[in-house]
Amino acid sequence: MKFAKVSILKKPGEFDQLLTYKIPASLSQKCKVGQGVVIELRNKRTRGVVVSLESELTEDIKDLREVQEFLPELFLEPETIQLAQRIADYYRCSFLRALKLFVPKALWRGEGKRVLQQIEKADYKKDNPKKFPLAPFEYSLTKEQQTALKSIPSEKKPILLHGITGSGKTEVYLRVILEAVNKDKQAILLVPEIAITPQMIAYFEKYFGPHLALFHSKLSDGQRLHEWFKVKNGYAPLVIGSRSAIFAPVKNLGVLIVDEEHEWTYKQESSPYYETHRLAEMIKEMTDCTLIFGTATPRLETFYKARQGDYALIKLENRINSFALPKIQVVDLREEFKKRNFSIFSEVLFSRIQDRLKKREQIILFINQRGMARAVVCRDCGLPLTCPACEVSLKLHGGSYETKQYLLCHYCSYKTALLLNCPHCHSVNIRHAGLGTERVEEELFKSFPEARVIRADKDTTSDKLGFEPIYQAFKKGQYDILVGTQMVAKGLDFPNVTLIGIMLADIGLHIPDFRSHERLFHLITQVSGRAGRGRSEGEVILQTYQPNHHAIRMAASYAYEAFAEQELHFRERLKYPPFSHLIKFIVTGSSEEQLKKQVFQEKELLEDIFKVNALPVTITVAPAMIPKIGSRYYYHVLLKSEEPHLVFRYWKLPKGWRVDVDPVHTTS
Repeated sequence: MKFAKVSILKKPGEFDQLLTYKIPASLSQKCKVGQGVVIELRNKRTRGVVVSLESELTEDIKDLREVQEFLPELFLEPETIQLAQRIADYYRCSFLRALKLFVPKALWRGEGKRVLQQIEKADYKKDNPKKFPLAPFEYSLTKEQQTALKSIPSEKKPILLHGITGSGKTEVYLRVILEAVNKDKQAILLVPEIAITPQMIAYFEKYFGPHLALFHSKLSDGQRLHEWFKVKNGYAPLVIGSRSAIFAPVKNLGVLIVDEEHEWTYKQESSPYYETHRLAEMIKEMTDCTLIFGTATPRLETFYKARQGDYALIKLENRINSFALPKIQVVDLREEFKKRNFSIFSEVLFSRIQDRLKKREQIILFINQRGMARAVVCRDCGLPLTCPACEVSLKLHGGSYETKQYLLCHYCSYKTALLLNCPHCHSVNIRHAGLGTERVEEELFKSFPEARVIRADKDTTSDKLGFEPIYQAFKKGQYDILVGTQMVAKGLDFPNVTLIGIMLADIGLHIPDFRSHERLFHLITQVSGRAGRGRSEGEVILQTYQPNHHAIRMAASYAYEAFAEQELHFRERLKYPPFSHLIKFIVTGSSEEQLKKQVFQEKELLEDIFKVNALPVTITVAPAMIPKIGSRYYYHVLLKSEEPHLVFRYWKLPKGWRVDVDPVHTTS
């Protein structure tokens, strides 16, 4: 007799343990790991997935119930079950929560049979994706692209495709994907946010037509399930999507591509807090697929792995149209302040906008809105107030009727009163840094009433259509100026854009996080790359109070490797990743005093665990960036060590503590 360990398809947290069922003789030969089944639980029929098969059990089998039937619409590959188990172990979540990543909501709820019947009626398999005539390639490869393409198939390691903006990485992706499909394999192409990459989707649709599955947050549950089945039955050999597309049910994965791999959206910010890069490496280990990380500005962890030889490095160092990268002119806002120019537009940016409007060329004005956290900056010397120990910006706290304002470090809990004078130059002109898209839009209407202005941010792209209507309208020339946040920095190609204005680069520097310099470098490089992609030369005006900051100075000269070396030196000295690993615990409670007491008690216990095991560790406790939401208080406990997972061998996670392994935002 065979037995099945079954994961019940319930809400995670409601029923996480595996249950054992007997497999009747009528189903024994066909029952496999990953098979969806109907079983009885608490005298009710319910659904589950077979996680493992056993031929012998040590437990009493007298009262075991039988598997009743199979679910033909639900079958996961055994490798999927294995990957879910690895995710649960590494990211410290239940197996059921990990498994749910691979199963669409509608299928989880039992609605898959109807969709499967619809797909079978459509009889997709008659239309073989290998047999609509292949569209002729739109572009010929440059010598650099040809060299890259020849190097990829024989490479056994993960590949970092380091190509400057406009160097033609997408064309290389296309050729690699088609080669995999011609070998009866499937491909996954991950993009940071699919809703804002319509041109890439349109480009691949030219070659794959309907044989393309899309996964993104704008899909309804029914649409997502429909795309899932298209991949499952092989009708769609290519999957394009945001980070969740990595869980698509491919059977024979030939290539996995993570485009714009530097983007922080590849990190899941709710449980399980998975990182797409780590999952991609796991999948590479299990399937031996070709794994490509593509970007103009690699994450420092990725760059370090390539430098150490863990990844192969392939470079594209020239734009495909032979045009130079746009020149970046840095404007010192301190000088504008001295000239009594209190506008958000420097004199040079104002004149450049006038010039482009006359020439009927397009403009993008970029605001790094995520940096709206209240940092404190001197408007005379341009320097932020920083922690003396951690070299990160202090954050302004308090200010309600209950508390006075103070400055706090989110790494070591250093605290000081809000200063009236700058500690660097003693100026009294200390101000909060902050600038939003709506303010820029308003100022444009006042200063350039003739300009046609459109805004792209969370407020204007929150509906089902997302960024698509704004993208199409701007591309067609219906607007002169696009005002936007980070979404306008990602992979867009507007040939008529010749001017980029980075309104206040400093905002990104003031996020109290050791990655803030890296994020700013990425953003400056990526948004600058949107200019000069047509026949006219591009120009970037970068406004800042800190023109001599190394991240700004090096980004303005496209000196990525010099920047990476300097930042890696800083991280090595302070033992930040890639020279250590981080685990962040998010802790919440209704009483601030009791929460703080509990957190510091657990901190002492954790320190003892590492001390007993002779392993160095740094444990930091601090309030969250937003320390109170509603009636709940939030604290963060950050572990920094070579082996932070050690704690889980000796320590049970307290109730109410959430685990974020390898966090990308250590203070949010």
